[in-house]
Amino acid sequence: MKQTDIQYECPLQPRQLRIDSTTVCNARCLSCHRSLSKRHGEMPTELLLKVLDTASKLPQPLTEIIPVNYGEFMCRKDWLWILQQIAMKLPKTQIVLPTNGSLFDRESIEQLCSIHTLKIINFSVNAFFDETYEQFMGLPASNIKNIRKAINLIKLFRPDILIWISMVADPVYQTDREKELFKTYWQEWGLVWFLSASSAGRDGKSPCHPVKVPCRSIFSDLVVGYDGKLSSCCWDSRFSIDLGFLQDYGMDILKAWRNEKITRLRQLHNEHRRDEVELCKGCTSA
Repeated sequence: MKQTDIQYECPLQPRQLRIDSTTVCNARCLSCHRSLSKRHGEMPTELLLKVLDTASKLPQPLTEIIPVNYGEFMCRKDWLWILQQIAMKLPKTQIVLPTNGSLFDRESIEQLCSIHTLKIINFSVNAFFDETYEQFMGLPASNIKNIRKAINLIKLFRPDILIWISMVADPVYQTDREKELFKTYWQEWGLVWFLSASSAGRDGKSPCHPVKVPCRSIFSDLVVGYDGKLSSCCWDSRFSIDLGFLQDYGMDILKAWRNEKITRLRQLHNEHRRDEVELCKGCTSA
């Protein structure tokens, strides 16, 4: 099979909605594209409610919603209220929560577990050795023990919640041996998965040969920035691809999902011309 054999159809609506509720994060992960961006802010509650209201009017319930994009969701003081609003307005959509787990305690875990549509919690651990963890995450290695305690409590209160433990893997950061040890250790705690560190927008890091495969995310996901700015790429922390604002489309997700700019982006990818998009030509994500 050739790269140019692959094309995707655009569904009538997004499968996943990511809400950039905050860009604040207490970690400093080496691979995180957040460090590439000068966009910093917190989504106002009025805008957040409008996003949820328009999502609730989609023909079919969203498959999943993620209440944060590049920040640490638990840094928002009103995180519980936001989850309650999501559960109330989108009762048939599962909530997926990515977190570094550093701000969890028993009370916050009990509150989290009260959200009946919370179905997946993904702990970003990214390392097996203490030294790697502290260098990669910018957090004390003692947080690993905190994550284990949190997982035990979640399993106690809500055994139906799926636990994921992830590593953004790159030989620049972790050895193959560390990856092996990571998987062996954490597979007893949840589903272990490895995410390749994308080269999108990274200086000095680009594919060694042209990537022609269309990117799946632009046919599946929609990101709404803290100010309403749109993206369809989870790596584009700078929102460098101009897709407009949700406000430009009357706060209508369906109109935004099918807008001319996003449609053109998908067309370029399906025609295997992603190299005409500055961010996409230097990205390994597909």
